[in-house]
Amino acid sequence: MNVRNPERAEALAGEYVLGTLRGRARERFERLARADWTLGEAVRNWEERLLPLAEELPPVAPPTRVWAAILARTGKAPVARASIWSSLGLWRALAFASLATVVALATVLLRPAPEVPEGALVVVLAGTDARPALVASADRLGRYLSVKPVARVDVAADRALELWMLPDGASPRSLGLISATGVVRVALSGPADQALRNIPALAVSLEPRGGSPTGLPTGPVLYSGPVQRMY
Repeated sequence: MNVRNPERAEALAGEYVLGTLRGRARERFERLARADWTLGEAVRNWEERLLPLAEELPPVAPPTRVWAAILARTGKAPVARASIWSSLGLWRALAFASLATVVALATVLLRPAPEVPEGALVVVLAGTDARPALVASADRLGRYLSVKPVARVDVAADRALELWMLPDGASPRSLGLISATGVVRVALSGPADQALRNIPALAVSLEPRGGSPTGLPTGPVLYSGPVQRMY
């Protein structure tokens, strides 16, 4: 890993912050950044460029009909359900379109263009603090959604992370369990462009080990983000 070249060091710092630097290369970069002030400063500069973008976006109010449908399906008391799924933080997170666009743009700039000939869908899943935790992406014609953590995600042994589609005007639909530590390929019902056509956003909830027992989210929403189409 050549970090002596300033342009290469800047590109690696960008990949690290965006989460596209993986495996041993990421671990080695972290060691180098701790020891090299210039490299560490490049990382901090990237963080300062990207993270404030989400904080500037206004909150988005949830459609009332979505939560009414959830209440009808689960039979839960309105107050209890509202405290989980209609929180201001969740819907503010869904307004992070600018951050997702930056991620996709930087990926294109830092990688050869032929890697995404058919276009791509990108979802930056962030918490209420606006910090990205996971990134989901798929080729436009691909049948799998790749989900990878870009920050540390702590999950208790008896809990699991479950990924949900949030259709407009309908109840959340599960895409399955995802990992807090590694990349997971989630199967879609068809090509990503079609499977996510009427899905404006995705969310991740904390569920019992093995997933939600009801077919609908039962735990708190940890991360969410809008589906961005880079084509």
